[in-house]
Amino acid sequence: MNYIEIAKGSPHNRGIMIPTERLSAYIGDEPLYRSVYLYDDTAMQYVNENGSLKNFFGVRYIDKIPIDIDKQDRSDERTLDILRSVILELEEADIGCGSFQSYFSGSGYHLILSGDLFNFKPGNDLPYIVKQTIKKLQPDVDASIYMRTGIYRLQHTVNQKTGLYKIPLTRDEVMNKNPEDILELAKDKRLDFQYHVLEGNGELEHSVVTEIPNVRVFNKISEPNKIIPCVQSMLNNGAKEGSRHITAMRIISHFKRHGIPSHYAKVCMLHWNNKSMPENDIMEMVENVYNRNYKYGCQDSVMVDHCKTQCVHFNRKDYLVDIKSSEDMQGELAERLTTDFSGKTINLSRALGLDVESTIYPGELVTIFGPTGSNKTTFAQNLALGVDFVNNQIVREWQIPTLFLSLELSSWYMHRRHLQIVSGKEKEEVNSHYNTLYESHKEELEHIMIQTISPTLDKIYEKVRELEPQLVIIDYIDLVDTPVSYRGEYEKIKYISHGLSNMAVNNDLIVIQISQVSREYSRNEVLDLYAGKGSGAIENASRKVIGLNGQPKSKERAVRLFKNTDGELFDTHVEWTPSFRLRRTNGNDTQSIING
Repeated sequence: MNYIEIAKGSPHNRGIMIPTERLSAYIGDEPLYRSVYLYDDTAMQYVNENGSLKNFFGVRYIDKIPIDIDKQDRSDERTLDILRSVILELEEADIGCGSFQSYFSGSGYHLILSGDLFNFKPGNDLPYIVKQTIKKLQPDVDASIYMRTGIYRLQHTVNQKTGLYKIPLTRDEVMNKNPEDILELAKDKRLDFQYHVLEGNGELEHSVVTEIPNVRVFNKISEPNKIIPCVQSMLNNGAKEGSRHITAMRIISHFKRHGIPSHYAKVCMLHWNNKSMPENDIMEMVENVYNRNYKYGCQDSVMVDHCKTQCVHFNRKDYLVDIKSSEDMQGELAERLTTDFSGKTINLSRALGLDVESTIYPGELVTIFGPTGSNKTTFAQNLALGVDFVNNQIVREWQIPTLFLSLELSSWYMHRRHLQIVSGKEKEEVNSHYNTLYESHKEELEHIMIQTISPTLDKIYEKVRELEPQLVIIDYIDLVDTPVSYRGEYEKIKYISHGLSNMAVNNDLIVIQISQVSREYSRNEVLDLYAGKGSGAIENASRKVIGLNGQPKSKERAVRLFKNTDGELFDTHVEWTPSFRLRRTNGNDTQSIING
């Protein structure tokens, strides 16, 4: 049985597979789209397991060949003329009107040809063959519709941009009516139109492109091997399943940094891809990297996998270090000041009800430190869950996708605390009604992911690439595994802090690391910027340093921002509650406005 994919209401509402013979039953008042290609049971099973055909590279079939004549910036008259010329060319090739059907699409025109004209053979490479065949016959039409996941609008459904319907047209109407007449017809459905069965007998089979390109193997030549051999390795290895996307991002970033124009980068990446991913995915990837300025350096774990000793950057690991002109930096400043950071920041001032300006932005490493029992973890949990410390409530708009590395506390315990915080309930009530409370507050928790296994920096990098969080919390950094060559406490913390700082900058996310106090503090009980373990390394790597302190028998905690690279400092107080939700207290507050 053959299936088609449909999209209801919007081209984005995809993943609905139906038997081809049931298509007419779905045509109604709302916009409806169908796939260019047909599928068998294998594809149906793939969609059931994966939810979409986005990464399906199996066998495809085709029954009708749509030719999309998009209006773009053309006049209505010019667009109609193109349709007329295509029809005349078909007729000159002895293709009668029984082999095709014309439509006004709601803005441009569609010409649907019988698949029997070409007798395309089913296969994995069918989209490429169809695309190249139609491009050979009609170079001026839009060939993007023939990509693996191509779809087109069905008749009698409305184009929401124009308010006009896709309607069928007779040959006489196409050739003799003016565009204004056709637009008038398209104000309503043409349900009484007399369709004909599309026929064909291989009349255009001789035009079918049968050659499938393979990546050409070049003769051995002398290649430069000291300048970024890691990128050369990724290029030479081709698109490997399981790492295609992340590898492509690194290669494209390298092209951009070295001044390769985006259209040349697209050509190169299509060659590298060798049809393993949809063409549109490659195009979008290049455009995203070029527009968003993704950068990857020697600390990136994907780059590390391809690292070569002969590289000029091998010893210093400084590939990410760029020399920038004043014009470059002016552009970066403009981008920073004009970027909308909504939903990507943690506004400490707003959360804590402070009059000073203090916001954590993407690209920043923040350190929270304090003695045992000072509620460091609790404070980080409250920030991640969007707690309004003043009004004692959860604000969903303040929540951002979070990866919480809980290396000291178990996942179930952390989850219960999260459930306590969002519900405002004490432990006993959560233990008794955990199912009911979870169902009531599930949406307030769905942005949190927890890992409890002590990772290396490389493993943290991998999780960030895989899960794409906007906030990463490490509790606490002393438990992150370090290479054996880093023996002393200071060296270990320096290695971790600078690695996390690079991760924050390179991936444009917020990283919060939680740290213990030093032995000096344990003796003197003086909490200042230098009281944390490896304080010098922490201070150098962190954009912000937050200290928490309080008496063990008291619920009140002093919260002090000791360092703020680009902003003000503050002192305030919060109170611990049995629900683990922290509340701002009014007493003893001394907000100090100090330029950071």
